[in-house]
Amino acid sequence: MWEPLRTSPLTGATSPPEAIATVTAILEGYAAKAVFRGFSATGVRGGKAHYRLLWHRDQYFDLTFDPLAQTLRMPLVLPQVPPEMYRDYQAFVEGCFALERPEHRRIDATRCTVQLSRRAGTVGLTLLSLDGDIAYAVRKLIHLVHETYLDFLYDGRYYSYLIETFNLDPDEAR
Repeated sequence: MWEPLRTSPLTGATSPPEAIATVTAILEGYAAKAVFRGFSATGVRGGKAHYRLLWHRDQYFDLTFDPLAQTLRMPLVLPQVPPEMYRDYQAFVEGCFALERPEHRRIDATRCTVQLSRRAGTVGLTLLSLDGDIAYAVRKLIHLVHETYLDFLYDGRYYSYLIETFNLDPDEAR
């Protein structure tokens, strides 16, 4: 099913504790740069590291890193998503792998896969590192969620969703 944790050529992480330390350091770096409004590493349970981020639209995002499975999971990226919007979001995520995208904004399909889920309208993401480079994987997950809120939601089709879901002032929705 999942491949075992391998040594990353970029981070050198070879063990679950080292991989967790790598993820924590990267997230702390984003927090130090004020990408997140709040950040906490909430502990390691069952071998998985748990984090909480206060981020877009003052929403909390829970992130779970499983170093053995090499997965990063955010169970709630977008709330209250109707089926048509979910289909559009699937296409948006697929587009993030497109070779036409600039390399710095593209997710390399040989290095990561992204699985979407939708339960009771809640959309979540799971990113699987294929090459063991957890640093690359966590950065791509953060970039994907960031682009979700800055690009996908603001392309014009989801103005009403933004207003209703996040209780925004229609005159200042940006």
